Amino acid sequence: MDAMRELLLRYIRPQWRAALVMATLLLASIGLQLAGPQVVRCFIDLARAGAAEAALLRAALLYLLLSLAQGGAHVLAAYASERVAWTATNALRADLTAHLLRLDLTFHKVRTPGELIERVDGDVGALAGFFSSFVVRLAGSALLLAGVLGAVALVDLRLGLAFTLFALLAIALLGWVRRRGTPHWQADRERSAAFFGFLGEVLGATEDLRASGAVPYVLRRFFAHLRAWRPVRLRASLWSQSVMTAAIASFAVLDALAYGLGGGLYRA
Repeated sequence: MDAMRELLLRYIRPQWRAALVMATLLLASIGLQLAGPQVVRCFIDLARAGAAEAALLRAALLYLLLSLAQGGAHVLAAYASERVAWTATNALRADLTAHLLRLDLTFHKVRTPGELIERVDGDVGALAGFFSSFVVRLAGSALLLAGVLGAVALVDLRLGLAFTLFALLAIALLGWVRRRGTPHWQADRERSAAFFGFLGEVLGATEDLRASGAVPYVLRRFFAHLRAWRPVRLRASLWSQSVMTAAIASFAVLDALAYGLGGGLYRA
């Protein structure tokens, strides 16, 4: 957590204005998501009460405007997030490159150029989402969840308590899956760096390898790298999909809970 905080402060602070705009747009999009269902509820209540057609039309137009505003805020937030991410990651790449250039030859003799390029570019590129909107989306999603649970509790306290308990269990499940999958993705990044390091070294010595007849040896090593990388990537991908599977299963159980409790309360 300290390393993440340091990264954010170092590379987001210089562009705090852009980050503030990004955060504002993201939070506005979340707020509009909460407002939309309330307008729908108002429309349904008006229709059940036999309200005038003009009142129903105003509610429908308000919902349409909220939907358009939410879509526009989402697009603008995505644009602002990408700008923040690219600016931050480019600054991090520059710092890493300058650090590598200051290291002595002993380090560069045991590290291939391809491996260093993959570390500087590939690993940093994986941080783009973290620099752009991860923290804001995490906080915003927590606010959205709290707002939804609060709105449900206002309608019926029993529903609010049931959904809150389920949300806590689902968050704990997703956290457990994420913790189990993180080491596999770290191993995947290491295999990726080793493969591209080998590839860069081979491409730089193509003429010498052909002249010495070492092409079959290089191909054997090439396929050996791929064979070593494949199970690592497969395990990492499976754990990544496990997060999505757990989320989908949680949504399915939540839908069943919502329809079951809602239908039972309606019939009662």
